Amino acid sequence: MEELKWKKEVTYILEYEGDVYKEHHFVNGIDGNRYRSISENVDTNPPTLTTHKSTGEEFKEMKAELVASRVISQNENSKSAELLYCLPDTGRFLRLLYRKDRYADFYFSSMIY
Repeated sequence: MEELKWKKEVTYILEYEGDVYKEHHFVNGIDGNRYRSISENVDTNPPTLTTHKSTGEEFKEMKAELVASRVISQNENSKSAELLYCLPDTGRFLRLLYRKDRYADFYFSSMIY
């Protein structure tokens, strides 16, 4: 049996209206799949499986292209939007929800690959 070792393959930079989020993808060298994490520290926060295959390339940090958006709701206290990004190294897409509140806190959720 092999030891499970995580290697970072790519970090995507997702930008929307001045807010920036980094999405980290790892590979384990065993199954050829990519795994995602909100943290760079996989020792305490193990990554979860995506539907993306490893490219086999060395680590890169790259900006994902926002190709479409739709405001779901917006008022003086908050905003939510549906976003679609193209990942430049695979040509695949990432759909997610964006929320920002009146305290200027924001987050991305419901990531679908």
